[in-house]
Amino acid sequence: MKVLVTGASGHYGKYAVKYLKQYAQADTEIIALVRSSDQAQALNYDNVEFRIGDYSDIDSLKTAFEGIDRLLFVSVPDFNLQKNVVSAIVESNIDYVAYTSIYAVDKDKTGLEQNHQATERLIQRTGIDHTFLRNNWYLELIAPFLKAAANAKKFEYYAGDHKVAWALRREYAEAGAKVILEKNSNEILNLTGQPVSFKQLGEFTEQATGKKIDISEVDSSEFDKYLSSLSISDIGAFLSKVYQDYSIRGNNGEEMANKDTFEAVLGHPLTPLDQAISELIKNDQL
Repeated sequence: MKVLVTGASGHYGKYAVKYLKQYAQADTEIIALVRSSDQAQALNYDNVEFRIGDYSDIDSLKTAFEGIDRLLFVSVPDFNLQKNVVSAIVESNIDYVAYTSIYAVDKDKTGLEQNHQATERLIQRTGIDHTFLRNNWYLELIAPFLKAAANAKKFEYYAGDHKVAWALRREYAEAGAKVILEKNSNEILNLTGQPVSFKQLGEFTEQATGKKIDISEVDSSEFDKYLSSLSISDIGAFLSKVYQDYSIRGNNGEEMANKDTFEAVLGHPLTPLDQAISELIKNDQL
Protein backbone atom coordinates (compact mmCIF):
# COMPACT_ATOMS: atom_id res chain seq x y z
CA MET A 1 0.00 0.00 0.00
CA LYS A 2 1.22 3.47 -0.89
CA VAL A 3 0.22 6.39 1.35
CA LEU A 4 0.98 9.98 0.33
CA VAL A 5 1.00 13.01 2.62
CA THR A 6 0.60 16.42 1.01
CA GLY A 7 2.26 19.47 2.53
CA ALA A 8 4.98 17.23 3.98
CA SER A 9 7.33 20.16 4.55
CA GLY A 10 4.80 21.99 6.74
CA HIS A 11 4.38 21.70 10.50
CA TYR A 12 1.45 19.27 10.35
CA GLY A 13 2.92 17.34 7.44
CA LYS A 14 6.25 16.75 9.18
CA TYR A 15 4.48 15.34 12.21
CA ALA A 16 2.21 13.21 10.01
CA VAL A 17 5.20 11.64 8.25
CA LYS A 18 6.83 10.97 11.62
CA TYR A 19 3.75 9.14 12.91
CA LEU A 20 3.24 7.24 9.66
CA LYS A 21 6.78 5.92 10.00
CA GLN A 22 6.02 4.96 13.59
CA TYR A 23 2.72 3.17 12.97
CA ALA A 24 2.84 1.84 9.40
CA GLN A 25 3.32 -1.84 8.63
CA ALA A 26 6.54 -2.85 6.94
CA ASP A 27 4.83 -3.27 3.55
CA THR A 28 3.39 0.28 3.59
CA GLU A 29 5.22 2.77 1.40
CA ILE A 30 5.21 6.34 2.71
CA ILE A 31 5.40 9.12 0.14
CA ALA A 32 5.86 12.79 1.03
CA LEU A 33 4.70 15.53 -1.32
CA VAL A 34 6.88 18.65 -1.33
CA ARG A 35 7.07 21.62 -3.66
CA SER A 36 10.73 21.34 -4.60
CA SER A 37 13.76 19.07 -4.55
CA ASP A 38 15.39 21.53 -2.14
CA GLN A 39 12.62 20.85 0.38
CA ALA A 40 13.11 17.11 -0.07
CA GLN A 41 16.84 17.41 0.56
CA ALA A 42 16.25 19.57 3.64
CA LEU A 43 13.83 17.03 5.14
CA ASN A 44 15.90 13.96 4.27
CA TYR A 45 13.52 11.40 5.84
CA ASP A 46 14.74 7.81 5.99
CA ASN A 47 12.61 5.26 4.14
CA VAL A 48 10.33 7.91 2.69
CA GLU A 49 9.88 8.58 -1.02
CA PHE A 50 9.61 12.21 -2.06
CA ARG A 51 7.49 13.45 -4.91
CA ILE A 52 7.39 17.00 -6.23
CA GLY A 53 4.03 18.68 -6.62
CA ASP A 54 2.40 22.04 -6.13
CA TYR A 55 -1.27 22.74 -5.45
CA SER A 56 -1.14 25.45 -8.12
CA ASP A 57 0.04 22.95 -10.77
CA ILE A 58 -2.54 20.25 -11.52
CA ASP A 59 -0.23 18.34 -13.85
CA SER A 60 2.41 18.04 -11.13
CA LEU A 61 -0.24 16.69 -8.77
CA LYS A 62 -1.47 14.14 -11.32
CA THR A 63 2.08 12.87 -11.71
CA ALA A 64 2.67 12.80 -7.95
CA PHE A 65 -0.55 10.84 -7.34
CA GLU A 66 0.32 8.03 -9.77
CA GLY A 67 0.14 4.66 -8.04
CA ILE A 68 -1.04 6.14 -4.73
CA ASP A 69 -3.65 4.19 -2.78
CA ARG A 70 -4.44 6.56 0.09
CA LEU A 71 -4.02 10.31 0.44
CA LEU A 72 -3.68 12.42 3.57
CA PHE A 73 -4.80 15.74 2.09
CA VAL A 74 -3.47 18.58 4.25
CA SER A 75 -5.59 21.64 3.66
CA VAL A 76 -4.57 25.20 2.78
CA PRO A 77 -6.74 28.34 3.14
CA ASP A 78 -7.32 28.72 -0.62
CA PHE A 79 -10.26 26.96 -2.26
CA ASN A 80 -8.93 27.31 -5.80
CA LEU A 81 -5.77 25.47 -4.82
CA GLN A 82 -7.73 22.79 -3.02
CA LYS A 83 -9.95 22.38 -6.06
CA ASN A 84 -6.83 21.50 -8.05
CA VAL A 85 -5.98 18.76 -5.56
CA VAL A 86 -9.46 17.24 -5.83
CA SER A 87 -9.30 17.41 -9.63
CA ALA A 88 -6.04 15.48 -9.56
CA ILE A 89 -7.52 12.94 -7.12
CA VAL A 90 -10.37 12.26 -9.53
CA GLU A 91 -7.92 11.37 -12.30
CA SER A 92 -5.90 9.06 -10.03
CA ASN A 93 -6.49 5.59 -8.61
CA ILE A 94 -6.58 6.87 -5.04
CA ASP A 95 -9.26 4.90 -3.18
CA TYR A 96 -9.31 6.73 0.17
CA VAL A 97 -8.79 10.34 1.20
CA ALA A 98 -8.46 11.79 4.70
CA TYR A 99 -8.89 15.57 4.49
CA THR A 100 -7.94 18.03 7.26
CA SER A 101 -11.10 20.10 7.60
CA ILE A 102 -12.23 22.21 10.55
CA TYR A 103 -14.31 21.42 13.61
CA ALA A 104 -17.91 22.75 13.57
CA VAL A 105 -17.58 23.55 9.87
CA ASP A 106 -21.18 24.80 9.79
CA LYS A 107 -20.42 27.48 12.41
CA ASP A 108 -18.42 30.71 12.54
CA LYS A 109 -14.76 29.71 12.26
CA THR A 110 -13.35 33.17 11.51
CA GLY A 111 -14.25 32.71 7.83
CA LEU A 112 -12.19 29.53 7.38
CA GLU A 113 -15.37 27.45 7.28
CA GLN A 114 -16.24 28.55 3.74
CA ASN A 115 -13.16 26.97 2.18
CA HIS A 116 -13.65 23.73 4.11
CA GLN A 117 -17.38 23.49 3.35
CA ALA A 118 -16.72 23.85 -0.37
CA THR A 119 -13.81 21.39 -0.35
CA GLU A 120 -15.80 18.79 1.59
CA ARG A 121 -18.58 19.02 -1.00
CA LEU A 122 -16.07 18.49 -3.83
CA ILE A 123 -14.62 15.42 -2.14
CA GLN A 124 -18.08 13.99 -1.51
CA ARG A 125 -18.94 14.36 -5.20
CA THR A 126 -15.93 12.26 -6.25
CA GLY A 127 -17.55 9.15 -4.78
CA ILE A 128 -14.17 8.14 -3.33
CA ASP A 129 -14.12 6.80 0.22
CA HIS A 130 -13.10 9.59 2.55
CA THR A 131 -12.92 10.88 6.09
CA PHE A 132 -13.13 14.52 7.07
CA LEU A 133 -10.74 15.21 9.92
CA ARG A 134 -12.57 18.14 11.47
CA ASN A 135 -9.71 19.56 13.49
CA ASN A 136 -10.21 22.28 16.05
CA TRP A 137 -7.59 24.87 17.02
CA TYR A 138 -3.88 24.26 17.44
CA LEU A 139 -2.60 25.37 20.84
CA GLU A 140 0.46 26.64 18.95
CA LEU A 141 -1.68 29.54 17.64
CA ILE A 142 -2.07 31.07 21.09
CA ALA A 143 1.30 29.90 22.46
CA PRO A 144 3.22 33.16 21.75
CA PHE A 145 0.73 35.00 23.95
CA LEU A 146 0.94 32.37 26.69
CA LYS A 147 4.73 32.55 26.66
CA ALA A 148 4.75 36.35 26.76
CA ALA A 149 2.28 36.35 29.66
CA ALA A 150 4.34 33.75 31.51
CA ASN A 151 7.49 35.83 31.10
CA ALA A 152 5.67 38.91 32.35
CA LYS A 153 4.08 36.92 35.20
CA LYS A 154 0.89 38.73 34.28
CA PHE A 155 -2.03 37.27 32.30
CA GLU A 156 -4.81 39.65 31.29
CA TYR A 157 -7.83 38.79 29.15
CA TYR A 158 -11.18 40.31 28.17
CA ALA A 159 -13.17 37.30 26.92
CA GLY A 160 -14.99 36.64 30.19
CA ASP A 161 -16.13 33.04 30.57
CA HIS A 162 -16.27 32.35 26.82
CA LYS A 163 -14.35 29.25 25.82
CA VAL A 164 -12.17 27.78 23.07
CA ALA A 165 -10.90 24.19 22.75
CA TRP A 166 -7.22 23.55 22.01
CA ALA A 167 -4.85 20.64 21.38
CA LEU A 168 -1.31 20.26 20.11
CA ARG A 169 -0.66 20.19 16.38
CA ARG A 170 1.29 16.97 16.72
CA GLU A 171 -1.78 15.29 18.24
CA TYR A 172 -3.92 16.25 15.26
CA ALA A 173 -1.21 14.91 12.94
CA GLU A 174 -0.95 11.66 14.89
CA ALA A 175 -4.70 11.21 14.50
CA GLY A 176 -4.43 11.90 10.78
CA ALA A 177 -1.69 9.27 10.40
CA LYS A 178 -3.72 6.66 12.27
CA VAL A 179 -6.87 7.40 10.27
CA ILE A 180 -5.16 7.11 6.88
CA LEU A 181 -3.46 3.84 7.84
CA GLU A 182 -6.62 2.29 9.27
CA LYS A 183 -8.92 3.61 6.51
CA ASN A 184 -11.36 4.81 9.15
CA SER A 185 -14.97 4.01 8.27
CA ASN A 186 -16.37 7.30 9.61
CA GLU A 187 -17.03 10.07 7.12
CA ILE A 188 -16.64 12.70 9.87
CA LEU A 189 -14.34 12.71 12.87
CA ASN A 190 -14.64 15.69 15.21
CA LEU A 191 -11.16 16.15 16.66
CA THR A 192 -11.01 18.69 19.44
CA GLY A 193 -9.82 19.28 22.96
CA GLN A 194 -12.10 20.31 25.81
CA PRO A 195 -13.22 23.96 25.81
CA VAL A 196 -11.55 26.24 28.35
CA SER A 197 -11.89 29.91 29.20
CA PHE A 198 -9.01 32.36 28.91
CA LYS A 199 -8.90 32.56 32.69
CA GLN A 200 -8.36 28.80 32.72
CA LEU A 201 -5.63 29.18 30.09
CA GLY A 202 -3.94 31.60 32.47
CA GLU A 203 -4.22 29.08 35.30
CA PHE A 204 -2.80 26.29 33.12
CA THR A 205 0.06 28.61 32.15
CA GLU A 206 0.74 29.26 35.84
CA GLN A 207 0.81 25.50 36.44
CA ALA A 208 3.13 25.04 33.45
CA THR A 209 5.69 27.51 34.81
CA GLY A 210 5.34 26.64 38.47
CA LYS A 211 5.40 30.37 39.19
CA LYS A 212 2.72 32.76 40.40
CA ILE A 213 1.06 34.69 37.57
CA ASP A 214 -1.28 37.61 38.16
CA ILE A 215 -4.44 36.65 36.23
CA SER A 216 -7.11 39.29 35.75
CA GLU A 217 -10.02 40.20 33.50
CA VAL A 218 -9.88 43.67 31.92
CA ASP A 219 -11.75 45.49 29.17
CA SER A 220 -10.46 45.41 25.60
CA SER A 221 -8.82 48.84 25.78
CA GLU A 222 -6.90 47.86 28.91
CA PHE A 223 -5.91 44.64 27.19
CA ASP A 224 -4.42 46.63 24.31
CA LYS A 225 -2.26 48.56 26.78
CA TYR A 226 -1.22 45.29 28.41
CA LEU A 227 -0.33 43.78 25.01
CA SER A 228 1.90 46.73 24.21
CA SER A 229 3.89 46.01 27.37
CA LEU A 230 4.59 42.39 26.42
CA SER A 231 7.53 40.99 24.49
CA ILE A 232 5.46 39.38 21.73
CA SER A 233 5.43 39.27 17.94
CA ASP A 234 2.84 41.21 15.97
CA ILE A 235 1.15 37.98 14.84
CA GLY A 236 1.15 36.65 18.39
CA ALA A 237 -0.52 39.82 19.65
CA PHE A 238 -3.01 39.76 16.78
CA LEU A 239 -4.03 36.15 17.44
CA SER A 240 -4.44 36.77 21.17
CA LYS A 241 -7.28 39.13 20.23
CA VAL A 242 -8.64 37.11 17.30
CA TYR A 243 -9.43 34.11 19.50
CA GLN A 244 -10.91 36.14 22.31
CA ASP A 245 -13.16 37.99 19.87
CA TYR A 246 -14.05 34.65 18.26
CA SER A 247 -15.03 33.20 21.61
CA ILE A 248 -17.14 36.25 22.47
CA ARG A 249 -19.06 36.17 19.16
CA GLY A 250 -20.19 32.61 19.84
CA ASN A 251 -22.04 30.45 17.30
CA ASN A 252 -18.76 28.57 16.88
CA GLY A 253 -19.46 25.13 18.35
CA GLU A 254 -16.84 25.54 21.07
CA GLU A 255 -19.17 24.97 24.02
CA MET A 256 -20.12 21.57 22.55
CA ALA A 257 -16.53 20.47 21.93
CA ASN A 258 -15.72 17.07 23.39
CA LYS A 259 -12.38 15.26 23.32
CA ASP A 260 -13.78 11.70 23.40
CA THR A 261 -13.60 11.02 19.65
CA PHE A 262 -10.11 12.51 19.43
CA GLU A 263 -8.81 10.33 22.23
CA ALA A 264 -10.51 7.25 20.80
CA VAL A 265 -8.77 7.80 17.45
CA LEU A 266 -5.42 8.39 19.14
CA GLY A 267 -5.81 5.43 21.48
CA HIS A 268 -4.49 7.51 24.36
CA PRO A 269 -5.41 10.70 26.27
CA LEU A 270 -4.65 14.15 24.93
CA THR A 271 -1.73 15.92 26.56
CA PRO A 272 -3.02 17.85 29.63
CA LEU A 273 -3.03 21.56 28.85
CA ASP A 274 -0.53 22.51 31.53
CA GLN A 275 1.94 19.99 30.10
CA ALA A 276 1.19 21.06 26.52
CA ILE A 277 1.77 24.72 27.42
CA SER A 278 4.99 23.84 29.20
CA GLU A 279 6.18 22.05 26.05
CA LEU A 280 5.41 25.03 23.84
CA ILE A 281 6.69 27.91 25.94
CA LYS A 282 10.11 26.28 26.09
CA ASN A 283 10.34 26.84 22.33
CA ASP A 284 12.87 29.61 21.71
CA GLN A 285 11.29 30.38 18.32
CA LEU A 286 8.04 31.64 19.84
